[in-house]
Amino acid sequence: MANMVGLDIGTTAVRAVEVAGVDASGFAVVTKIGMASLPEGAVSGGRIKQPDQVAIAVVRALKEAGLPRYGLVVGTAHPDLAVAKMLIPASVRKEERTSAVRALGRSIAPTFTLDESDLSSSLVSVEQSSDGIPTATVDIVAIMHTELEQLRTVFKLARLAPRAVDLTGAALLRSLTRANPAYGEVGTVVDLGASKITVATRQGLHLRSLRTALGGGSDLTRAISNISGDTFEDAEQKKYGMRLISPTARATSSYVDEEFGSRMTSPVDDALLNAVDLLVDTVAQSIESDAANHGSYTQGVTLCGGTALLRGLKDRLQARVGVPVAIGRPWAEIERSKRNAAYFRDGMTDPRVLLSIAPAVGLALWRDPV
Repeated sequence: MANMVGLDIGTTAVRAVEVAGVDASGFAVVTKIGMASLPEGAVSGGRIKQPDQVAIAVVRALKEAGLPRYGLVVGTAHPDLAVAKMLIPASVRKEERTSAVRALGRSIAPTFTLDESDLSSSLVSVEQSSDGIPTATVDIVAIMHTELEQLRTVFKLARLAPRAVDLTGAALLRSLTRANPAYGEVGTVVDLGASKITVATRQGLHLRSLRTALGGGSDLTRAISNISGDTFEDAEQKKYGMRLISPTARATSSYVDEEFGSRMTSPVDDALLNAVDLLVDTVAQSIESDAANHGSYTQGVTLCGGTALLRGLKDRLQARVGVPVAIGRPWAEIERSKRNAAYFRDGMTDPRVLLSIAPAVGLALWRDPV
């Protein structure tokens, strides 16, 4: 495998990584990392609002990592995208699939039409139908033209020549999970970002549903700030010093003060818990919708994104969805080098860094779809 570069455009930062293959244990070997912060509002809810600011951050991240501006795979987590499985004749060639899907006229996304969409496809399987004619099952991804136009504007401003645009949700499945192709287990990855929630569910090796919803860590921070009067930055720091009470302990909200260890309740606690429960409901509804559409419930949830580190959130989500929930650890190792020294703590890879680059690692593991 040649070295590949993944570029993740998040809400608060752009992150670029180079992956030099996968080792014998299945871990991606990360050789270079670059990060650049984004100004507030440049990206919100997965939508690029200020392409010029995003382009500046992209150039900075690639320069920090010493990476080229060509041949990389860029992620998108736009809310207006959809994934669907379709049956088409196996005789339809790869380059003709999207035209065949358009000819069928079947709706893929509930919020936008085929005429508003760019389509891509990947082959899932080929089987003999009842009449003996081979039929192909393909995954079709639809994304609004307008989102790709915003990305193309960023590419032009940053002078990028990407190899491909991929779904960030699919990239997270690649970096955070490993599946045995002989089994059809169902697993879900949930990315709790600053302004968006991405829920991606796979069956075996294949993505079966993907949803990006508005909301995330910034909503929790604002809930604290609105009650406490703290600045957003102070409320953000306070948030990670709080611990949500277990949902089975009692109905009222509470947190543990990390310095004194005492249990306290206040209006701030209630505000945070209400915001957290709205977020948990959004995730649970996506999981339940996937199960209703596909006839089987996910067997486990893996969390990533900065908001996933809020103490007690994992337990509240697990109580709500009824399956094991764990904080993710990407299948990746950062190469030990002078360049990467800042990403280690006490001789070990910093787990927060690994979690933050999980989408970019998955993007770097992209392969041309069949």
